[in-house]
Amino acid sequence: MPILFRHLLSFFLTGFLKTLGVFVGLFLLIDGIEGIRRYTPKPNFNTLDLALLILSRLPNYLGMLTPSMLLLATLMGVARLTRDNEITVMRASGVSLVGILAPLLTGGLIVALFHGLLIAQIVPRTNALAQKIEDHIVDRLIAPPSKSGDLWLRDGGRIIHIQKFDPDRTTLHGVTAFTFDAEHRLAARLEASRATFDGQGWKLHEGLDYRFLPTVEVQAFEARPWQVSLDPQRLAASTPPPNMLTVIELIPVIDRLEQDGHDATRHRMILHRRLAAPAINLAAIALAFPFALRLPRSGGALRSSLLGTLLGFLMFVLVDLATAFGLGGRLPPILAAWAPVLFFAGVSGFLFLHLAYPRHSR
Repeated sequence: MPILFRHLLSFFLTGFLKTLGVFVGLFLLIDGIEGIRRYTPKPNFNTLDLALLILSRLPNYLGMLTPSMLLLATLMGVARLTRDNEITVMRASGVSLVGILAPLLTGGLIVALFHGLLIAQIVPRTNALAQKIEDHIVDRLIAPPSKSGDLWLRDGGRIIHIQKFDPDRTTLHGVTAFTFDAEHRLAARLEASRATFDGQGWKLHEGLDYRFLPTVEVQAFEARPWQVSLDPQRLAASTPPPNMLTVIELIPVIDRLEQDGHDATRHRMILHRRLAAPAINLAAIALAFPFALRLPRSGGALRSSLLGTLLGFLMFVLVDLATAFGLGGRLPPILAAWAPVLFFAGVSGFLFLHLAYPRHSR
C-alpha cells in the first residue's frame, strides 16, 4: 500500500473518530438530561437503569447519523488538506483526484461495513432492550413480543392463544381460550376461526364452545360477543415492530405477512433501508469531497463545519422523505430506499467531473 494512500486513510479515519466522539458526547449529554427529566418521577426509576437505557439507545442514534458524520469528517478533513496546501502538492506531484478520493472511499467502506452490521444486527436488539428497560422504569406491563406470529396471553382466569392477527390488530385468526376454575381445573374451552374488534368490543365468529364442568357440553355458534379485556394497543405492544427485528428475522416475517394477505410495505421499507445504508455512507463521502475542494483556504474550518451541517441535514431530510413516500405506497420500497443513494451519487459525480475537467475560459 503506497505511503500516500496510508497517510490519507489514517488521516480520514482519525478525523471520523474525532467527529464520532463529538456526536457521542452530545448524545450522552442531551439524552442524559432528557432522561433525568422524563424518568425521575417514574415508580421504578434508578440511576443504573437510566444509564443502561441511554447506552441501549446509542446504537440507533449512531445508525441514523453515521452518513452525516462521514460527510462532516470528509468536508473538514479535505478542507484542512486544502488549507495546508497538501492537495496542491499532491496534484503537482501527479496525483489525480481519483487517487486522493480512493483512500477516503476505502475508509468509508470500512465504516460502512461496521455501520451495516450495526443497523442489521445490533440496533434491533438494542432497540428491544431499550424498550424493555423503559417498560420496567415506567412500570408498563405488556405481553412478551412474538416473532413467530402466534401469541399467548393471560386474561384473569383464562389463557388465550392467537395463531395470527392482522397488522392493525382488529382481526384475530385462530382464537382459542382456556378457562380454569378456582382449583385450576379446565372448565371451558372456546374456539373460533376469527375475532373482530369494532371499536366497542370483540366478537367471535364461526366457533365452538366447550363446557367441561360438571358435564361436557358443546355448542356451535356463527357469531357472538366476546367479553375479554384485550385491546388493540396491548396486541401492538406484544408484537415487535420492524425496527426491533434483524434483517434475518425480517425476511420470514415479510413472507408470512404476504402469504397471509397482509400489507408488508413497512417491513420491506425497513429492510431495503438497511440494505442501502452502506451505499449512503459512500455517497456522503463522494458528495462532500468536491464541495470541500471548492472551499476557500481562509475560514475553511468554519465554512466546512457549516456546510457539513447543512448538507448532513439535507441528506437526512431527503432520506426520510423518500422513506415516507415508500411507507405511504407512493414509491416501491426498493426505489424509495435507493433513490437518495442514486441522487447523491449523481450530484457528486457531476461535481467531480467538473473538478477533474474544468472549463477554461479563453
